[in-house]
Amino acid sequence: MRERTVFPGTCALLATTALATLGCGADGDVLAVVGDAGATVTAFQDHVVAATGEPWQGADDAVVSRLFDQFLDQEVIIAASLRDSAVDVPVNPEARSARARQLVDRLCGPPPPPADELVGAEVARIRSVDRPARARVRQMLLDSRESAEDARRRLDAGEDFVELSKRVSRAPNAEGGGDLGVLTQGGLSEHLDQVIFALAAGEVSEPVEGPSGFHLFQVLEAWPAGPPPSAEVEPEVRRRLGETSAREHAAACVRRLAGEVGVRVLSDRLWFHYEGRYAEVIHAS
Repeated sequence: MRERTVFPGTCALLATTALATLGCGADGDVLAVVGDAGATVTAFQDHVVAATGEPWQGADDAVVSRLFDQFLDQEVIIAASLRDSAVDVPVNPEARSARARQLVDRLCGPPPPPADELVGAEVARIRSVDRPARARVRQMLLDSRESAEDARRRLDAGEDFVELSKRVSRAPNAEGGGDLGVLTQGGLSEHLDQVIFALAAGEVSEPVEGPSGFHLFQVLEAWPAGPPPSAEVEPEVRRRLGETSAREHAAACVRRLAGEVGVRVLSDRLWFHYEGRYAEVIHAS
């Protein structure tokens, strides 16, 4: 059985509050009052285990403190939802966290999209820095120049690069067609850079000697040096700024909800050092 932290004096401390009717005992000990409900030791310890995958006893104070803020955010969302209607709220920590994420969408509404001016400024900032040439490349690796030249003749005759790679290449990724992904000019030796970045898309190099044998490189796509095009940059910028906007929107909403329901942390009940967002009592409005 998992050991629990028990605070025997909690019932006496809470006797004058609405929580006096909740009952006492080890699993009834309360770390914080959120609205009219008690956030218990057991529930928070289970939350820590679910979040870290490790026993709660070994968690670092800074980690536990951050998770306590997260836990109280979750309980604020649930308390705010219960004010207006009956809401099904699971006890299981993973399911409870998932339910809170659903409820915050309902309570807070969609976040505002990032402003076009902000997107434009970030796109301009990224495009102000030139990037080196890049190429998507695949290779074959063969034992001798003669075998590499033979493989190149077979490619010139129309054999498929991937299928030939599976048969003759001894590169570690030969079964996958020798894909090297996107390479950046300047990231390889000067000799290999010169060979690869002299190729146009679709071209295959002559045999190139390397430390492990003879290579044949094929460029699949090529991008010249210079600023990335706006059409490439803007979707990623909008996604990233949208994620930031969503986090800020949710955080502001939870702060507002905390002020509406009220949160009081019973700091002398905590077994870790806490200086988080709920360190001060938040009185219900």
